[in-house]
Amino acid sequence: MTITTAGTNTEDIAYHYDLGNDFYALWLDETLAYTAAKWDGIPRGEPDALALPRAQRAKLDHHLDLVGADPGAGLRLLDIGCGWGAMLEHASRGGRAAGITGLTISRAQHEFLTARALPGVEARLESWEDHEPARPYDAVVGMGSFEHFATAGMSRAERLGVYARYFEACHRWLRPGGRMSLQTIAYDGAADGSGPLGEFVGSDIFPNARLPRLSEIAAACDPYFSVVALTASAEDYARTLASWSARLLRAREEAERLVGAEGYRRYRRYLRGSEVTFLRGAATLYRIGFRRRDEPLRLPA
Repeated sequence: MTITTAGTNTEDIAYHYDLGNDFYALWLDETLAYTAAKWDGIPRGEPDALALPRAQRAKLDHHLDLVGADPGAGLRLLDIGCGWGAMLEHASRGGRAAGITGLTISRAQHEFLTARALPGVEARLESWEDHEPARPYDAVVGMGSFEHFATAGMSRAERLGVYARYFEACHRWLRPGGRMSLQTIAYDGAADGSGPLGEFVGSDIFPNARLPRLSEIAAACDPYFSVVALTASAEDYARTLASWSARLLRAREEAERLVGAEGYRRYRRYLRGSEVTFLRGAATLYRIGFRRRDEPLRLPA
């Protein structure tokens, strides 16, 4: 099966996400959410085994709130870049959506989700660029996928073109009045991913990925969506990374058994270095809520 994508290709996705479900389960929490948690109101002294899953579920609820997925409403929900199914399970078991579809281009994640057979959930091994739903969705959520839509070699105009196609597709998939949410890392205090850490992440962790800037997201979405909520929290990602790093450290022996000593060191360096990136303000985390425009705007060139 061929999966087409203008962004990070399937081989590069496999390099990272198909490293092994058991390896990621060592240091992610029980939800298997692999995006920044939402830590509002969770004290730093709370035991990590309780705090991290609580913060991750708070993040999931935040996105469901953004798209109006009230309990019992029975919304049709699309999760783009669904990972190991944190949102799919949370929305399904909590009764906050019905007829839930998740897209991933990681074969390991798709096999994991297929084996789980969550009620009311369809997991598809498919890029957003190939997706054509049978009928409109009520809501679309994307957490941690937008970072993979552009590659390091693209010009700003090329990135904007891909981002605009994404928002146009989401507009096409949604019913009138539909809502969408987005959670993405973006450059803030740094202009791009140059420098030793950026080069390491771009070569050894997320090959060829290129983060967006807020100005690019705003320009690309404007014809198709109005922005109804926007928050930025580099601290949320820094604290999540610190938790993951500590969990991986505690599981060092098993991690080395699964991915080798070098693989363990590579991921520890990635988690600690990424934490510093957020603490220094080079990158930040955006959570954005959108409302679908009835008709796309014809904006001046």
